[in-house]
Amino acid sequence: MNDNPPDAHLAIYDSDHFSKPSPFGEYGYLFTVPGDFPEDTPAHTNVTDWEMAVYRTTDDGDEWEVRDVDGERRVWGTGGSRREAIGLAFLEIARKRRIEAADVAAKRKAAGLEPAPPYAVEITGSVTLVIAPGAIAVLHRIERVEDDGPDLYHVFDIEGGDPYVIRDDDGVTLRTTTIGVLHSRCGHDPEGAARFENEPGALIYAEHGLSACWPCDLVPLD
Repeated sequence: MNDNPPDAHLAIYDSDHFSKPSPFGEYGYLFTVPGDFPEDTPAHTNVTDWEMAVYRTTDDGDEWEVRDVDGERRVWGTGGSRREAIGLAFLEIARKRRIEAADVAAKRKAAGLEPAPPYAVEITGSVTLVIAPGAIAVLHRIERVEDDGPDLYHVFDIEGGDPYVIRDDDGVTLRTTTIGVLHSRCGHDPEGAARFENEPGALIYAEHGLSACWPCDLVPLD
């Protein structure tokens, strides 16, 4: 178990940021709590990143307060310094998320399921190829052109060399190749993977959603 909070990168906000009336201080700082914090909760219980605000409770006060911006807008931590308030907020969020993860595991057990979905399909790589007459290249970005002109594909040559541009026309096509790994009771808990209760569901997803998929090297043999 690791209760050390991740680094909080602060962005200043001013009195125009929140509409009034507002429970937030007029001036303060915004930061993000990652959805995968704390790291000891299983990935299938992770949530979206939370935007948080930390501010003085009064203009001339010595106490700082932390609230989430988009959810309950509840107070998660208070302290005599900004650092202390943020640290206590991370601890309280970690405590709540661990309780919620344990509750999910208990409900799954009561339903006769494993503590976590046993199958996961993880996307490990994706590349889009620009296929043009006389050239195949890896897409870097698309530049939209005004006045109904053809889009410009900024690409890298598949054999190295400097980047260049391919103009979109009738002879140019895009093809995306996505590869992945199938995990099954292998001890891995990949972030952002698609989760399944059974192997057929995982294989159908891999077949239709990926160009190629391989079993994890640590998948136990039958």
